[in-house]
Amino acid sequence: MDAPKMEVKCGVDCCHYWKNDCCNAKSLEVNPMQGKDPDTSDDTCCTTFKPSK
Repeated sequence: MDAPKMEVKCGVDCCHYWKNDCCNAKSLEVNPMQGKDPDTSDDTCCTTFKPSK
């Protein structure tokens, strides 16, 4: 079964995977911040982030 394909908007233009306001990583991982149970998006973190060179 193929993985779902979707456009992921991203405003982090200093990330290696950022292109034209979208994430271009082959996969995306988002986790809770500091072991919290998230209540809002502010409590989550994109761990796919890789600084651009």
